[in-house]
Amino acid sequence: MKSDTTLILALLLFFFCAVSVQAAAPPPPLDLPKSEIMRLGELMYRNGILPSGQPMQAFIRGDVEVDSSAFSCSSCHLRAGIGSYEGGVVTPPTTGNKLYKPYRRPPSLGDTTDQAGRFIYAKTVMERPAYTRESLAKSLRFGIDPAGQEFNDVMPRYPLSDRDMSILISYLEELSAKPSPGASSTEFRFATIISDDVSQEDRQALMGPLQMFIAKKNQQMAVYKDFIKFGFPPTPEMKYAFRKASLDVWELKGAPETWQSQLAAYQSANPVFAVLGGISNNDWRPVHEFCESQRLPCLFPVTDFPVVSENDWYTYYFNKGYAQEGEAVAHYLNRLESLPAETVMLQIVQDSPAGRTLASGFQKSWAGLERPAVTTLTLTAAQLLDQGALAKLLAQHKPGVLLLWTDAGLLPELPGLAAKLAAPGMVFVSSTYLGRKTATIAESVRDRVYITHPYRLTPYVGPKAGGYDARVPIVATAKDFGNRRISSRSTTMLQQATLQGLNLIYDNLYRDHLLDVMSMQMDVTVRDYERFSFGPGQRYVSKGCYIIQLGPGTEPALLPRSEWVIH
Repeated sequence: MKSDTTLILALLLFFFCAVSVQAAAPPPPLDLPKSEIMRLGELMYRNGILPSGQPMQAFIRGDVEVDSSAFSCSSCHLRAGIGSYEGGVVTPPTTGNKLYKPYRRPPSLGDTTDQAGRFIYAKTVMERPAYTRESLAKSLRFGIDPAGQEFNDVMPRYPLSDRDMSILISYLEELSAKPSPGASSTEFRFATIISDDVSQEDRQALMGPLQMFIAKKNQQMAVYKDFIKFGFPPTPEMKYAFRKASLDVWELKGAPETWQSQLAAYQSANPVFAVLGGISNNDWRPVHEFCESQRLPCLFPVTDFPVVSENDWYTYYFNKGYAQEGEAVAHYLNRLESLPAETVMLQIVQDSPAGRTLASGFQKSWAGLERPAVTTLTLTAAQLLDQGALAKLLAQHKPGVLLLWTDAGLLPELPGLAAKLAAPGMVFVSSTYLGRKTATIAESVRDRVYITHPYRLTPYVGPKAGGYDARVPIVATAKDFGNRRISSRSTTMLQQATLQGLNLIYDNLYRDHLLDVMSMQMDVTVRDYERFSFGPGQRYVSKGCYIIQLGPGTEPALLPRSEWVIH
């Protein structure tokens, strides 16, 4: 019996010693360069992946193991580590600058309120002293802050080794430690990007709203200075909202393969906080990849060829461009109950960036819906003009649905092509690719031709009874086909997305935090799209597309054949 007691005491002593050792946080590993520590720490923080490449263990509510990639630090504390407020729950900052100082949290869900529903701050504020490396390690392992308060049950506990814990804490100490280039307490520096294939008309359509935005920011700054000069006390919001602004124009010349070196030279000479808009008729990929490599926000460029990625972070797009129109057709056909399962489908694709992107968007979505591959024929513009060859192709494949991803050069032949289709004889085309010629589709086949339309179709009904909201004064007509809506989209980008984000970052001048804040915005009603929808990690804010048909006449009505969001 005595020996059993001795054994139990020894085991308990071993356990408590082990816990004591694990609660410590040794200095950063001396065998790794700082850059590697930061890389590994970032992987842990953002992706929940250990330096070994294995998933981090994570537990909530005591002993419930969870997927560490879904419960990564950044999923709640966000990329910049400044924290978030969602669903009434405050997620505090997790950067070294904040952790190593005393903290008082703002009110959150369940806090006491007065009769008017206002938070009673004095009774609800929770405080803690500053963390040390040791107390931070303990909190991450056991969910206890330096004041002995237990974390919320949904905050994961991470049983990390000393080495892994040290790497993670070292990363947190450097996270958002310095303001990003291009920003200061008094100024934001921006750039916009224009390639040399852009017409003067389109260039001015972009630059007009941008220049007005910069001028207004600087005018507000001048008024704010007068406000202070005459002795009026500023509110904290005013202090952070009013900063000078400047705009550089980064002109891209020559082949897209040379763009990244040109962009690097611009950024090196005069670093900017973010890129506002931008425009090109070419593939946006070189700019996208530069901004990813430099961790430089690029906000809403005007491009039909955005990079479609589930993982990239630094570019916000209006939508997925041509790819989204192809996706919309796939989802429309998938939901079309009247379409027989045995219907043969054929994609005829013009050998061009637009044609290939439309076809790719359709095929990827179609495959994702677990549908069989659709035969795709890619033809040059010259081959598309050979009506005899096209007739033979249709006779060979006998499609009932024809996806015609071409420009307007084939429209005069559309009645003849449609006549050769098997039942139900449906043809799908892209209004963006056809442009203004979309409205010239022959009336004899308009009942069989379906058109992708990625813009707003109906006016926004405002809060006034029976009236339309003057902020969104647009009713889509056939005259809008081919209109890139550069000015209106740029104004939307600046006034209803970017400006709000800039005003809400306060003194946290970090590029990642700007994107964090923008991702938490509410849905926005805008002029050109049915709505903008934001969310963490979402980078295509207009997610819908109509399928429409044309009514009769030279100025035909646009007849919706689908809802806005069909995927």
